[in-house]
Amino acid sequence: MELSRQLASQIVKAVYEVVGNDINFINASGIIIGSTDSKRIGTFHEAGCEAIRRGTPVFVGDSHDFKGARNGINYPIFLEGTPVAVIGITGNPDDLKQFGFLITKITEVFLKEQQLNEELLSENRSIHFLITSLIYDNVQNQKQLDILLEKYEIDSSREYAVLSIKMKDTTLEPSLRFYFSAIGCRLSVYLYPNEWVVVFDRETWQGFSPDEFGSKYKDRVHAGMGPFGPLYQLSQSYHSAQTARRHARQLNTVFCSIDDISIEFVLESLPDQIQKLYAGRILSSLNDKELKILNIYFSCNLSLKDASEALFIHKNTLQYQLDRITEKTGLNPRLFQDAFLLQFALFCNH
Repeated sequence: MELSRQLASQIVKAVYEVVGNDINFINASGIIIGSTDSKRIGTFHEAGCEAIRRGTPVFVGDSHDFKGARNGINYPIFLEGTPVAVIGITGNPDDLKQFGFLITKITEVFLKEQQLNEELLSENRSIHFLITSLIYDNVQNQKQLDILLEKYEIDSSREYAVLSIKMKDTTLEPSLRFYFSAIGCRLSVYLYPNEWVVVFDRETWQGFSPDEFGSKYKDRVHAGMGPFGPLYQLSQSYHSAQTARRHARQLNTVFCSIDDISIEFVLESLPDQIQKLYAGRILSSLNDKELKILNIYFSCNLSLKDASEALFIHKNTLQYQLDRITEKTGLNPRLFQDAFLLQFALFCNH
């Protein structure tokens, strides 16, 4: 673990609050990297170096010959049984012995916290590299990826799917991290500026409840689920998840799955300009009444009887209106292929 000057300064301040004497924080090479006396930072402390070597406290009295040392006590600090640094207190060694246990524990707490933070950061970086390499289809270091696949017990022969979540407020990040960790999903990551991505296998997917998730995060996120597929085709699942997520936003709902695919999903892949151009070419000659007739006729599955009843008109009147639509558009709503083109134009006419 790298001991930074910032961390050393925090430790020095905390210990000084307890003992009130000058404090030095010395690294494993015997260099003072934190001190209440700023002039001593960067200098060599021989007694501190000796404490590291011995793994026991070094007392410095009036008759000492340690280079760079003053009267006091130098306590080695251990992490996982190995001395990694020394905390030195300046003063009369006999007066300072009472603080030994306390200051070593204070320092160890700081170092352990730093170690945990570094491990967490390293874990986050590993997961970030793993997930982004797969969802962006950008594997630049296959050897490193293989190591991570083994580390997280990811079987490349199994199927995986992506959940893409767009957060309205990035303060939700800790909550989402905890939520997916609690259901046993380790492969989730924050992507700047406001997206959370989760990779499911079929087993972890069984532990996810869209209804529960929707209830917990209502009005706070929009989420879309892609299809399951091979690990190295995860980018396809990710793109589908993004499409499903956008559809969830349009429906003002929390969760939507690409498995619920409909014509609306297909239309989302078409630019608005193309949709408007197509709708205008097919429907521009029709008035609002005729557009309504078409919509109801199609919703009644091309049944003249059901559509005329829904429109409160006679069946002969409906047939006349459909004939007028055929004349205007060149497409006959009674014929399947023409009806498909007309309905697709209605979908584009938004």
